[in-house]
Amino acid sequence: MLGKNPEKKPELFRPMLVDFIDHEHELVLLSEKIDWNYFEKEFSPLYSKVGNPSHPIRFMVGCLLLKHL
Repeated sequence: MLGKNPEKKPELFRPMLVDFIDHEHELVLLSEKIDWNYFEKEFSPLYSKVGNPSHPIRFMVGCLLLKHL
């Protein structure tokens, strides 16, 4: 089953990742240039409508890109 991207809710004593990452890092800049909706549209038909939820498509594509780089 196609997994959903979890909604990030702020926690009282835990900072969000976006608060302390370097927004000028090359991987951050690359992720802003990628059309993630394209991958969602192309890969979602490959997921089943029943069963346990999967990892989000953006997570899986991002891991494959990191592995390739």
